[in-house]
Amino acid sequence: MKITVIGTGYVGLVTGACFSEMGNNVTCVDVDRKKLEDLKNGILPIYEPGLDGIVIDNYNNGFLHFSDSLKKTIKDASIVFIAVGTPPERGWIC
Repeated sequence: MKITVIGTGYVGLVTGACFSEMGNNVTCVDVDRKKLEDLKNGILPIYEPGLDGIVIDNYNNGFLHFSDSLKKTIKDASIVFIAVGTPPERGWIC
């Protein structure tokens, strides 16, 4: 299954990594290009025991991908998860 996860913070990265570990083709999308390059190089922005190995293995084996192109990734996705921060104040969405 092709899955897109929007956001590569704690929730998004763990979600994407776990789905890729189950054999799904997962693309995690973020606007932070530096973070995406770090992830591609095995540098994670968070600590979760064992997560680094799952991310590195699945990225190297082609199950986990990182992109800054939301439009391209959701077009081909079977399912999309949104894992971005909740705005802390009223009016941030509109």
